[in-house]
Amino acid sequence: MPYILVWTLAVFCSFCLADLMDFLFTDGDVGHHRVFPLSPVIERGSTLELFCSLGKKLYPYKNASHIIWTLNGDRIAKENYIIINDSVSGVVIRNFTYGEAHVKCYVDFPVEKQHLAHTEIKSGFPPQRPENISCINYGGKNITCSWTLDRDTYIETDYTIIGKQGLDGKKPFLNDTWRRKNGSRSYNFQTKIYYPKFCIQLKLENPLGKAESQCISQKSEEILKFEPTPVKVEKIPGMKKTLRVSWERNMDGSKCQIRYRNMKQNDSKEAYNFREISQQNSFALTNLWSFTKYAVAIQCINYGSRFWSEWSREQIGTTEEEAPSKEVDLWRVLEKCRPAGSRSVILLWKQLKENESLGTIKGYRIKCFTQSNHSLVYAENTTDQSVTIPLTGQAYVISVIAHNAAGDSPEAVLRIPSCPEESKDHLRVVMLNASALNEQMIVEWKTSDSDIPSYVVEWHDVSETDPCKRSWQYVRNATKWTFQKGAFERYKYYNISVYPAYKEEIKAPSSIRTYFKQGRPSYGPAAEVENVDKNEATIKWKEIEKGKANGDIINYTIFYRTDGGKEIGKTVNASFLQYRLKSLQANVKYTGHVMASTIAGGTNGTVFTFSTNQLSLVEIVLINVFAGLLILCLLTFGLLWALKRRTLKRIFWPKIPHPKLPEMSQENLEKPLKEPRSEENTVIPEVISILKVDDDDEYQLLKLEDCLGQTKVTTEDAVCQHEALGSGEHEAIQLLLQTAPSPGQHFRSQRLPDPMFQQPPLQKESLSEDYQNSNCKDEEKQDQTDRQEKTEFNPYLKNSLSTREFLVCENLSVPKKKERKKKTAPPCVSSDSGHQYVALDAVVLTQR
Repeated sequence: MPYILVWTLAVFCSFCLADLMDFLFTDGDVGHHRVFPLSPVIERGSTLELFCSLGKKLYPYKNASHIIWTLNGDRIAKENYIIINDSVSGVVIRNFTYGEAHVKCYVDFPVEKQHLAHTEIKSGFPPQRPENISCINYGGKNITCSWTLDRDTYIETDYTIIGKQGLDGKKPFLNDTWRRKNGSRSYNFQTKIYYPKFCIQLKLENPLGKAESQCISQKSEEILKFEPTPVKVEKIPGMKKTLRVSWERNMDGSKCQIRYRNMKQNDSKEAYNFREISQQNSFALTNLWSFTKYAVAIQCINYGSRFWSEWSREQIGTTEEEAPSKEVDLWRVLEKCRPAGSRSVILLWKQLKENESLGTIKGYRIKCFTQSNHSLVYAENTTDQSVTIPLTGQAYVISVIAHNAAGDSPEAVLRIPSCPEESKDHLRVVMLNASALNEQMIVEWKTSDSDIPSYVVEWHDVSETDPCKRSWQYVRNATKWTFQKGAFERYKYYNISVYPAYKEEIKAPSSIRTYFKQGRPSYGPAAEVENVDKNEATIKWKEIEKGKANGDIINYTIFYRTDGGKEIGKTVNASFLQYRLKSLQANVKYTGHVMASTIAGGTNGTVFTFSTNQLSLVEIVLINVFAGLLILCLLTFGLLWALKRRTLKRIFWPKIPHPKLPEMSQENLEKPLKEPRSEENTVIPEVISILKVDDDDEYQLLKLEDCLGQTKVTTEDAVCQHEALGSGEHEAIQLLLQTAPSPGQHFRSQRLPDPMFQQPPLQKESLSEDYQNSNCKDEEKQDQTDRQEKTEFNPYLKNSLSTREFLVCENLSVPKKKERKKKTAPPCVSSDSGHQYVALDAVVLTQR
């Protein structure tokens, strides 16, 4: 029973404690949720503690473990949470360094968290005691006091300045308060009463603390500072190199300091000159440059004060003019002598500097004299800085004088050598070298004459054609010259020449061309493709202009590739402007470009494309030649065939003689058949037939030839021949040889056959009536003579006879019969001497 009472009491106490915490953290409003403390200000780097209450509205459903904290929108880790009771949760943030921050608390719900309350936190530092308090009295009217602070508070802080009269500080005359966030280090106030002595005190206060300084005493005489004094600068008539400076005095017991500088010099402390003046209101500046602008300013201080006034606004004054102190820097560009002896010289000179001109240059006087008799040949007044003078081949002396309102400059003289002197002059500068280093051009040279007192270095852009835009510089007692920065432009191609100079005479120069700061070419070469062949092509490109090359071209690289293939590069020397690509694929498209390179890099040119041929030029020429020759041969053969068909047939398709038959010339076959006559002028009848020889006839002829092969006949009479037209077949002439003479017997001694003798029936074609009525009178003898001369021994025929006799055909009528009887071989006959022969009337000659 006692235990139950103890447990009941403990539960009751816990509920009472929770209600008390809710009441404390919610200012007695137990029905609403809020954050405590509200809008706190803490010291930067300290620990921040905040608490959030659920309130009675959410307590039955949620407890403190469901509260979520965020800092500037970022969720704070749960290990920084503290649970006070079921409805109050706290958060601890250590080393808080935010200047301003927003902290919010939420209650966690499944769908979306619910905002409960939020607060803004500021952090800063408590104020520190001001140090080094001092005041300045500007002109006795405005007082400005300043001080130093070790650090700012970074939160709103109240500043209070207190001013007290006298050294004891019993009578305050100033009490002002203002608020600053980032710190204040000065304060300005006005006073109409002059206080010889007073003290100044500062007080600072913010939510984190308070601080105040001691009352620091001030003496008005020591802190007095004059306002800047206006100054006036003017010339002193009749006095050169002098300026007068005047101003208004502030107080009798004051001193001033004058500051002046040449306007041609930069605005630096070293360029200023100072003069100190006491109890004066004007001062004369002497030993200045003639016709030079000076900037003058002044500042003053009161005796006993610690502060000089600020410098007054600078005023500009110019000294009076004088005659130019130096001659003009004269140079010439001399043309080569023409064959006629005439030439021109272009005179150039630089404008005098202000410290040399000592005034405004009004113009220049140019005079030209011949060296031989000092006669004036040219004179001109000009305001330009160049002039062109026409000359002859003589030697001349030219002078230039600059003048201003105060007088003339010294005379600048230059000698122009004669044409013979110029042609005979030799080089005295034997080695010349130019190089760029650290944005400067350095030129060095060696000379063969150590007595040369000075040199002239001339340079100009190679692409510049105007001689008036050339630059030059006189170098005395040196063989090395470093140009000042800005004299050369990068990527430009310059021509640099060094001239030896003997007083007014200029000798022959040595020159060199070089780039200042080489770079990549501005653009690449534009390439073209020529002479495209089956496996080769020529790539040509133009040289890049020197002004656009930006350096010395060291090589060219030709890149080419097929569509989708690997790119190939060929590099050639800068002296080549074309390249022959070899080992290309036939009938393929190529794409490429040419890259020009300097020591600084390369630039690609325009893209070119080409396609190789399927056949090479040699192959095309050979094909055309062979085709032309073939066509020519065909045309020639066709023309010859049309004109000489029969002759060509006889040449290309000759009649091959039968191995067993005698050879008969074509001339004999073309002769018309004639009627031979006997000694008694009687016609010898003969039967001539044209046969189509079959196998049996050929066999009979072969038998007959075997018999004739043993007989030697002398040909004394011509045999008629006949040519068949339009048949396309060979013609045969059948001769009946009734008797064959013996070797010692003449043809005419043989007995003619009986006219009634019947020949075996043969297939014949009738001869025309023209041949039947032809006669052989005078032509017969001539034909027989020709045939006898043309008859030769034919080695082709094994039975060929050295001589043969042919009977003259006689006009006979041949009966037309279509039937053909089988023939028998002609009988061989033996002569008295024992030789075998065949009767001539039994011989049938057949041509197939």
